[in-house]
Amino acid sequence: MMHSNKLLESLQEIVGKEFVTTDRFATFAYTRDTSTFGGTEAETVVRPGSTEEVSRIMSLANQHRIPVVVRGGGSSIYGQPKGVPGSNLLLDMTRMNTILDLNLENMTVTTQAGIIMGKLQHACNSEGLYIFTPSAPVHTVSLGGWMSGAAGGAGIWREVISMTVVLPNGTVVKTGGGPGTNVNQPLYYNRNLGGPDFTGLFIGDGGTFGIKTEATIRLVGLPQVTRARIVEFGELEKVLELILRHVKRVDPHPFDPLLIFGPGAMETFMPGSGEEEKFTVMGIMQGHTVKEVEAKLDALDVIVTDMKADRNPELDAMTEAMSSSVVGEEKMEMFGLDFFNGLGLGAWLPFNMPRASFKQTYPRLIEWREKRLKEAEQRGFECTSRFEFFTPGDQCYLSGEVDAFFKDSDDPALREFVRTMIYDFQKYTHELGFIDVYNQGAMSNLNAHYWSPGFRSLYQTIKSTLDPYGILNPGLWVEPTTNKER
Repeated sequence: MMHSNKLLESLQEIVGKEFVTTDRFATFAYTRDTSTFGGTEAETVVRPGSTEEVSRIMSLANQHRIPVVVRGGGSSIYGQPKGVPGSNLLLDMTRMNTILDLNLENMTVTTQAGIIMGKLQHACNSEGLYIFTPSAPVHTVSLGGWMSGAAGGAGIWREVISMTVVLPNGTVVKTGGGPGTNVNQPLYYNRNLGGPDFTGLFIGDGGTFGIKTEATIRLVGLPQVTRARIVEFGELEKVLELILRHVKRVDPHPFDPLLIFGPGAMETFMPGSGEEEKFTVMGIMQGHTVKEVEAKLDALDVIVTDMKADRNPELDAMTEAMSSSVVGEEKMEMFGLDFFNGLGLGAWLPFNMPRASFKQTYPRLIEWREKRLKEAEQRGFECTSRFEFFTPGDQCYLSGEVDAFFKDSDDPALREFVRTMIYDFQKYTHELGFIDVYNQGAMSNLNAHYWSPGFRSLYQTIKSTLDPYGILNPGLWVEPTTNKER
């Protein structure tokens, strides 16, 4: 339905005329994002600049029962919330990109949630500090989207101390140990003080419980030196043994990832390196001094030497490319966007599983992918590259991807095939008992299908309480139980 002139005037009064549009060329842009699943059909786009403005917008939307869809960087690999096409009021949060406080003594940063993570990371890096942001496109994803579960945001969740959240009815709440729970405490320093962990309630929710407008994130010292050790194994059993011995050696540090690439992966990253049936293990060690990093490498060398791992001169040369006296935000990213974009249309097939089941499950994932690629070949779709990689998340689980990249990325039939492939893969991994950490777009309903009855009931109770009219990001997860009319 067309939004009334009175509504548009009210929105313009809140944020200013220049930040409200119904222009069809502008709204069309929001139907696109970085995924094959697409964005949101918006009737009106509003770009708020403050928590107060978001609060007034949500109060207005709640009063008139208008569906609201929230968008950050548009980088979810499973698409954006669809809302109610023809009725959506879309909030573009990217104006809310101001760093409010970079506290060097407390080692925290407080910022508006619409900020792109690359900008935030750069500001922290300039002060010798760093936000732990593993394996995600920091140059495109917003902080709010990341906390909601987009773009593989699980890695940052543990670093969030507090949030400012606007509830669907416009109420502003602050979570975490600070003024959210103690009015006499001006600093946020621990999210688990003073009562239940309400910060966790809004993490990974896909944006269905409230709109994140500000957040306080804990920081760590930026490592100054990075070195890599690259070895090869012919057997999956050896890889799993290395993981076990590595995590037993030391509690995994965020700056010491262990990346394992499946057979043939190095041909993708280093054309001409061969397609040997070997697993490539890249241990990246980082620290503040050369001595510290070399000590870590020595400890890893003891393990790989004892295990008789293979060394490859070509791969050893890669360690020099990854070595640096200063580690900046760009260097902390494992792979650049340009590299992946150059591979073609990607079927991103992520998994997250208990480490104990990986030996039995990994071959099944590869078998599943190869079956679909054979189907793609029969339909005339050319796969340009395929590889898989995984890394220990901690002592309990592994996360990774079993990927495929195709030519002719603009072919509508191919894009539909890739969308189906991604969806079917996630369905398959759910049936294997895995957890999908991507809580956005087309995959949210699939995730919810596998919820236990108790989990589903809890979600519906919370959603119906906070959003009785179901106006905020409708269509994600499951629809709330409500006795009120929209």
